[in-house]
Amino acid sequence: MGSFFDIGCKPYNNNSGERGLSVGLNRTASNALEALFDEALQKRHPDIHEKIMKYLPLDQISFSELNKEEFNLAVNEIQNCIHSLIAPTEWRSYQKRMWDDEIGPLIQQDERYQQER
Repeated sequence: MGSFFDIGCKPYNNNSGERGLSVGLNRTASNALEALFDEALQKRHPDIHEKIMKYLPLDQISFSELNKEEFNLAVNEIQNCIHSLIAPTEWRSYQKRMWDDEIGPLIQQDERYQQER
């Protein structure tokens, strides 16, 4: 069993479809992303890290409690962490793949997301 990642919500539109942005990942993927979030946020942004990891004992990692500024700061810090190594290890490559394939597409749909300019 892995963890459930709750990213946030899509903007409202005329369609009444599902607004939630979430994904369940296996234990290996969950552990990889948890370690990435720890590395990217724990020392420099402990308050944001705490909000994201608040429900980890329940196997949930959530960006839902972040305001727009915190959300974009977390996303930028995580992406900077991923891209900071010149020669990434196999583990780092896996973390990047999980972020790019599973979390990134959900992040980009969130109503708080602002792409860096």
